[in-house]
Amino acid sequence: MAEESTVAAENTGENFERVLLRFFGSIREAAGRSDDGLRLIPGTTIYSFLRTVSDTFGSEMRDELFDMKAPDRLRDDLMITVNEAIINHAKAGETMLRPGDIVALFPIFPGGG
Repeated sequence: MAEESTVAAENTGENFERVLLRFFGSIREAAGRSDDGLRLIPGTTIYSFLRTVSDTFGSEMRDELFDMKAPDRLRDDLMITVNEAIINHAKAGETMLRPGDIVALFPIFPGGG
């Protein structure tokens, strides 16, 4: 069962909504867990949500989610899904999360044969 975290910039007295965040691979290692029940202010974009997640979990998580050379960009080797739909990084700043959404973060592994 997921632990409950309070992921919001500030408690402004507004209603909070809950989403489930799932971590995989090295991102799970950075989080120290496989999932977390998170609360956030309604209308939060995926990009803002990931900023808050990186602030909450610390520098190791920030390095997993954001490009070290361009810290305002998501890493190219990060896959984000919301309710099993892959999110285009270019849309992360305008795509809003909704109550009950399941956000999953996967490192993309280079490969081939």
